[in-house]
Amino acid sequence: MIALGLYAVLAAADPAPVERPARDRVQGLLRSAGERQPVAGARVFATARRGPAWKREAVSDRDGVFVLADLPSRDFVLTVVAAGHQRFEQPTTAPYWSRRKPPTIYLQPQGAGGYRTIVEQQRTTRPSTVSTRLQPEEIANLPGSQGDPLRALQNLPGVARIPGGLGLIVLRGAAPNQSQVFFGEHPLPRAFHVPGLASVVQTGVLQGLEYVPGNFSAHYGNAVGGVVHLTPRVGRRDGLHGHAKLDITSVGALLEGPFGKGGSFLLAAQRGYLDLALKALPDDVLNGDALQPRYHDYQFIFDHPVGRGGTLTVRLIGASDDLRIVSGGLPNFRLRTAFDRVDLAYRKRHGRWDFLLAPAVRFDRSDFSARVFTRRNNVVGLLRAEASVRPLRPLQLTLGFDTQLDRYKTRQVTAPPQLPEEDVTARGLLTTSGLYLSSQLDLGRYAVVAGVRVNAFTAAENALFTADPRLLLRYSPHERVRFQLGAGMYSQPSLRRSLRTAGFTYETMEGGPAHTFGNVILPGAARFLDPQLEFQPGRRVGASQATQYSANLHVDLTAALDLDATIFYRRVRDHLPPDPDDPELPDTASSTHGVELMLRHDLTARLFGWIAYTWMRSDAHRLFPDGTIARAPADFDQRHNLVMLVGYKLPRRWSIAARFRLVTGLPFTPYVGGLNHQGEDTYPIAGPPNSGRMPVFHQLDLRLDRTWILHRCIVGAYLDVQNVYNRPNAEGLMYSHDYASTRAVVGVPILPVLGVKVSY
Repeated sequence: MIALGLYAVLAAADPAPVERPARDRVQGLLRSAGERQPVAGARVFATARRGPAWKREAVSDRDGVFVLADLPSRDFVLTVVAAGHQRFEQPTTAPYWSRRKPPTIYLQPQGAGGYRTIVEQQRTTRPSTVSTRLQPEEIANLPGSQGDPLRALQNLPGVARIPGGLGLIVLRGAAPNQSQVFFGEHPLPRAFHVPGLASVVQTGVLQGLEYVPGNFSAHYGNAVGGVVHLTPRVGRRDGLHGHAKLDITSVGALLEGPFGKGGSFLLAAQRGYLDLALKALPDDVLNGDALQPRYHDYQFIFDHPVGRGGTLTVRLIGASDDLRIVSGGLPNFRLRTAFDRVDLAYRKRHGRWDFLLAPAVRFDRSDFSARVFTRRNNVVGLLRAEASVRPLRPLQLTLGFDTQLDRYKTRQVTAPPQLPEEDVTARGLLTTSGLYLSSQLDLGRYAVVAGVRVNAFTAAENALFTADPRLLLRYSPHERVRFQLGAGMYSQPSLRRSLRTAGFTYETMEGGPAHTFGNVILPGAARFLDPQLEFQPGRRVGASQATQYSANLHVDLTAALDLDATIFYRRVRDHLPPDPDDPELPDTASSTHGVELMLRHDLTARLFGWIAYTWMRSDAHRLFPDGTIARAPADFDQRHNLVMLVGYKLPRRWSIAARFRLVTGLPFTPYVGGLNHQGEDTYPIAGPPNSGRMPVFHQLDLRLDRTWILHRCIVGAYLDVQNVYNRPNAEGLMYSHDYASTRAVVGVPILPVLGVKVSY
């Protein structure tokens, strides 16, 4: 009995071990819906669905992976809270977590609709008094631009509205060939497809766009107007992504992803098929006359790290255009132009130093035929090299060099009526080079940016050198107020070009008897349809020089409302090379001054918008050898330019935006009568240069967007309606056969553009 009692006591003191139920552990992956990017730092909760209450918590890592451990059961409510995404809550059961691969959970972005528009005025690494930056998201949904990066510039102050939608960039009254558009480290031969339907570079390959209308830094040369810098991006490395888009004028696609160890690739292309759409229309709609534009472009970017702190980027870009104007079923105007460019860019950071070496080669081709046949072929070598250092924290120094070697060959064939054919060929080499030094000193509220650029321009018979000092002063008396003053000199090579207003012979048949009009007169902008048309090489080169001054005031009125005001002045002397066949030809010059205002409301919860206004006056001067000066309004003297833009983000990822433009017409040289020669042809009598002016232009554009975010892709559709109230804006004048009467050449009527884009 005693033994049994002792055993009972020992058993009670040391009971036999009891098995505890096993605790579960589950793992999952968080992705942002549509883009499929990992969501890091999200808080993940598991709470009991039934029975006793319990709760577990985890945080996702940089790859979006989360682990919930020590779970009493796999039957629970999963809740995910992540910044920038909607709250996710879903009951789960054991089979949901028992898959071979951990489940992927897609979080809906908060307020996603692809509609975020912000225009920033800020100091950049290559400073100027006014530097406006646009991000790809900002460009995508602006009314009237169909997501095109350079057409979006028309909404900013200082950018002229071009007649007929021609693909030209006119900054503060400067001619298109007086400004430069850079893609990466080098300029493009042209920015738009002909006649301006789209940019030669898609928005999807851009990291951003910087618009500098004047007083740009010493890093840039060969321009006396302004600069637009398109910054290419590299492909994403978090998986394979891309998009496909389609609208009534073009189709395009983009593909990007990782390549090798730490590298990436990006491939994009688009094709415009408006020529096919026009061919599908009945003949009675076109009335025997048609504009047949066709274009395509491509961009390939490969990026890979090289060594310690080094990166190598390879880019292939190109574009091709074929524009035909058909009258009576027969082509009477054709322009074919194309370019292909290969870029290499090596960047390396070593201590305080940053180095850049960027060689490139470009191949240009251009054919033009309209009674005169002109052909031009170019092989252009380009190079940019830079070294930057910050010896002291407030001071940065940059020393750089760039050059462009243009070997050209031209051919021109003319066959005037009743005269023998002329066939003239020419070839040569033109070079433009620049050595620049730039310094930036930041002293609290003050900043000083000083630089100098030395240029060299050479042709077969001469070489010219210019020195361009540039200075920028910035003062911030308050965190919401900033003053900037800029002054500098700018140079580019000059060649003799035609200065006459563009005119084309055009005939049309109207109902009943034939009624013929001759000479459609367009503003001088039309002669810049393609830069190659303006190229008349000679054995000598001149050096066009400009002086620019500007003053800018930036004020943050509220947290979301700010004001920018700029006054500017520019004077250009072309210094055209003398013509040995006609020594009495005048030199040319121009002067421009004006005011730019921009009142902007940043995108808040739903609303954004801005008002941009430019007043400007631009005068052209002909300087004759005897000292006389002839003055007239310049080709791009657009006195008033008002843009009002507003957008509103609606529920369920709908958005709507509107743009209204009111613009003064450009000047042109009118015909004041006709002279009939022996009862045969009537020849026009031109009036004073640019003494006429096109009527005022005004137009309202509307855009409606809808976005669907699926787990693995984003689908966006838009309707962009241009010229909503069908305003018959005059883009030119058509004279009768005797030049006694005129009628307006009307621009684009109401035009709805429907498009869709799928991104994955």
